[in-house]
Amino acid sequence: MTTADEARLVEQLMLEWNSRRVTEVYRRVTFTAQRDEIVARWNAHGPHGVAEADFVAFRISHGDMALREIVELEERSDITFAKCRSDMDNLASLEPKVLQRALSRLADICRDAMRVDMRYQHSLATTFQHEVKDLIAYVENRLEEAG
Repeated sequence: MTTADEARLVEQLMLEWNSRRVTEVYRRVTFTAQRDEIVARWNAHGPHGVAEADFVAFRISHGDMALREIVELEERSDITFAKCRSDMDNLASLEPKVLQRALSRLADICRDAMRVDMRYQHSLATTFQHEVKDLIAYVENRLEEAG
């Protein structure tokens, strides 16, 4: 594979990685908005019993744990992606031997980010989604019962 081919491969990997990053951010924002909306509805129809309030607080806290990890992964991903983008932009200034190693390193970083970090971030977002869905179902059921 030529250096130009490898550079195109790395660029394609970065595009795919960034696409996955954007998708996961969109998922997080969507689930967070759904959670915030149902919590606002819950709070607007108070006061609530202790057991109900405790259950809602429990669901929110479980979701918040996943959300904190998601945000932490996003921040790390942003830093790593920006570094890789900067390294890609500076490839032209490298000697051929160093260029080949740099491209190989960048390809490895991109593959690892997609294989490990993005998979974990997707899993966390799915956990957060389930927590939000459970919260929505519970609150809607309680509000319906309350009438």
